[in-house]
Amino acid sequence: MMAKDTPGNINIASTFRHHLDSAKAALFGTPYWVWPVPVLLCAGIVLLLQTPIGWITEKPVQEIIAPVVIGLTAMLVLFVHYWVRAFFTLLLACFVWALFLRELHFNGTGYGLYISLIVLAWLASSRRDEIRDFLERPSIGALLSCSIWTYFITKLFDRHYLSFLPDYAVWHNNVEESLETLAHVMVFALVVVTLRIASIQDKRGTRDDLASSGPDAD
Repeated sequence: MMAKDTPGNINIASTFRHHLDSAKAALFGTPYWVWPVPVLLCAGIVLLLQTPIGWITEKPVQEIIAPVVIGLTAMLVLFVHYWVRAFFTLLLACFVWALFLRELHFNGTGYGLYISLIVLAWLASSRRDEIRDFLERPSIGALLSCSIWTYFITKLFDRHYLSFLPDYAVWHNNVEESLETLAHVMVFALVVVTLRIASIQDKRGTRDDLASSGPDAD
């Protein structure tokens, strides 16, 4: 006989199904065009390497550009959350700052990023109704999924899981570093889009609905 849910009794099966449903919704809700984006970007970076400005993809250059991009994003997202005060913007701010601290290469930030992503994913799933109105907006949903997927591909290069590709040793550093910077740009765009949506809602006088993320939000 299945135990009933009580305040002190967590239904493990129900919790598992809830998070599994969230994972399925995230996976199958991702626009189809998002999946090939990192591959196309990788191809573009390799082609750029063959041009006179291919030096821009070199690691020393990207290690200057990448922290600047994600650093500016980290500053902007604090303003966005301070203004909007939504649970989604809180999660977004934590996500951006985890990326920013990882970019600074402090001891422990590598594993700290993975732990942060797991915790943020769990919180987002646990309170998915509060962030639904944000995620259902095509621009936010697409940029979020595209940036996360692009970061994932950079980790495949970082761990050398794609070392079977032709001439891998020649171009993989350029692709990994440049692709990570492009993922930072996607996150910056995500924060800007969130700010714009909040601004539009504020002009309409419905920003409180957006912050509360109730089912009737515009």
